[in-house]
Amino acid sequence: MSQNRLAPMHTIVRQHQSFLDAILSPEELKRLSSKELEALAQEIRIQIVQDLNKTGGHLASNLGVVEITLALHYVFNTPQDQILWDVGHQAYVHKLLTGRRDQFGTLRQYKGLSGFISPAESEFDSFVAGHSSTSVSLAVGMALARDHLKQKHKVIALIGDGGLTGGMALEALNHLGHIQKDVLIVLNDNDMSISENLGGFSQYMRRIKETFFYKDITSKIDQIEDKLDELALDPKLVDLISSVKQEAKERIVTPGIVFEKLGINYSGPVDGHDVAAVIEALENVKGENSPHLLHLITRKGKGYKPAEEDSIKYHGVKAHSLEPALKEKPKQAGKAESKNLTYSHVFTDTLIDLAAVEPNLVAITPATAEGSGLVKFSKVYPDRFFDVAICEQHAVTMAAGMAKKGLKPVVSIYSTFLQRAMDQVIHDVAIMNLPVVFGIDRGGLVEDGETHQGVFDITYLRSIPNFTVLAPADAEELRNMIFSVVKDAPGPVAIRFPRDAAIGSDALVTGPQQFRFINYRNWEVVRGYAENHEGSAFKRVEVLAYGSMVDYAMQALPALNRAGVDARVVYARSVKPLDEKMLETVFSSNDVPVVTLEEGCLSGGFGSAVLEWSARRRSSVPGSAGAVVSCLGLEDKFIQHGARNLLLEETGLDVAGVADFIIKAAGVESK
Repeated sequence: MSQNRLAPMHTIVRQHQSFLDAILSPEELKRLSSKELEALAQEIRIQIVQDLNKTGGHLASNLGVVEITLALHYVFNTPQDQILWDVGHQAYVHKLLTGRRDQFGTLRQYKGLSGFISPAESEFDSFVAGHSSTSVSLAVGMALARDHLKQKHKVIALIGDGGLTGGMALEALNHLGHIQKDVLIVLNDNDMSISENLGGFSQYMRRIKETFFYKDITSKIDQIEDKLDELALDPKLVDLISSVKQEAKERIVTPGIVFEKLGINYSGPVDGHDVAAVIEALENVKGENSPHLLHLITRKGKGYKPAEEDSIKYHGVKAHSLEPALKEKPKQAGKAESKNLTYSHVFTDTLIDLAAVEPNLVAITPATAEGSGLVKFSKVYPDRFFDVAICEQHAVTMAAGMAKKGLKPVVSIYSTFLQRAMDQVIHDVAIMNLPVVFGIDRGGLVEDGETHQGVFDITYLRSIPNFTVLAPADAEELRNMIFSVVKDAPGPVAIRFPRDAAIGSDALVTGPQQFRFINYRNWEVVRGYAENHEGSAFKRVEVLAYGSMVDYAMQALPALNRAGVDARVVYARSVKPLDEKMLETVFSSNDVPVVTLEEGCLSGGFGSAVLEWSARRRSSVPGSAGAVVSCLGLEDKFIQHGARNLLLEETGLDVAGVADFIIKAAGVESK
């Protein structure tokens, strides 16, 4: 077997790298022939499969853009010509070709290469990327700046057909068609986002692909027309045949008609895995000075059979999860495998059970059905599940319409993606005080870095009138919280939970009848002061823990005890409203310090809410000095990528950090 070809599709075999070893920058690509570029493409696929089996990452999407990436760097003069990557999760090939191959083994690792696009890493990264549907807007802005400054370079937006369904991308296309600036849009059409693409625009793209060979068909029609001139036919018959030919031709030559009508030139579709064809197509449009969309057809997961057959499963993979797994799969000594479900799974299972007794409950997600676990719900209740594609704004306003007409919508959405629909949250849900439930997944620190950290939701949601903002301490709380707000809440409710194993889910009792109503506005003392410390030298401290931080506070108790600190731990279910009765109890003794814990921003977060309440209390209660409040949360900076446990340690939110913070707040020096 040739060294430069993938071994049987899913076998992971380390092979000699003859071309990839020679690529230090995109300049080296320009000396390769088409056949050599094909061989390089196979080597790159081998590299990605092998390395992602060790680091984890986005697999299928990167395997699908190998030839496109090679062709872009072959034809254009990067980084002078600027490539804008939509989402950026498919830029691993780009990283390998732009001087980062030696670091590729650190991909998505703490303090290693980002799994997305980051200008801090390389001058070849034109703009930060992590969210969908941004590239065309960026390209328009950069093209306008280029022309204003009288610069000469190409601006290219690489966007997938999933990203093109986002409203922001369609807005940008509309504007670009109007201003007629030199922007090249390369459409990577693989019929997928994370999940299968949905919607009318996706159906239109599928119809385009049905005419993949329209150029050949058109050529044959032209040949028929030429033959007609050689025949002595009745003129009426000639006119009839010509009109039929013209109608057929117009029906066939419809790819890109929507883009053309918007004022954007269209070419394609082209086989995106034929590197020579892609290079030729790029060369053909390179010299244009008006907007152009080049349509490329690819297959997500190309070259790795399991990913080709199930691109959803292999969209993102964990380390050592590929088939067959490598022999060096590590095992942590002395650490038993957790049987806990994730909070996402508990959330979905809860909705399934609740839907059995709530016939008007519906679930909505903006293209995150897999990540949030809602695929399971969609199979049980297909008529009550709505995946609206990458359209967060639409998801929220659609939910508002449903709630206004009597349904009980639950919007499952990542914290970082809810940011994209804040106007709709305020304008369409909160002002009307509609009972829409937001299940905010990935609330807190996540491994994907600055663009995906779910650390702002506490701040931006608690500022909105009519909202209730909750966070469960464990799996049972999440389950009963969802049940209670669906039954009781008169207005919008947000329930945030982390991307992690759910505390206590291994012992969770499930089923449509296994719910318990809880007063989600009330806080709860989960650990009182120790009776045997009464009158001792132990320093007392009040600990208010929001959501996920309850478990860390409880785990910190042994360290506090060793340091001579006695903590009362309060589980704060709700950051809005605050439990003012509980706060009065906590602040009743002015000489006992208060600590707040949250996995979110300090600016405007849970601790800020407590401080605001304390300030109001001091101004309204004569002679009230108020306890000293110390707030532990995330400082005013963006958090890089890395495993959640490492990020918690880095930010002082792990058990050791929590213990140390409480000990210092109590006025005791750490031992």
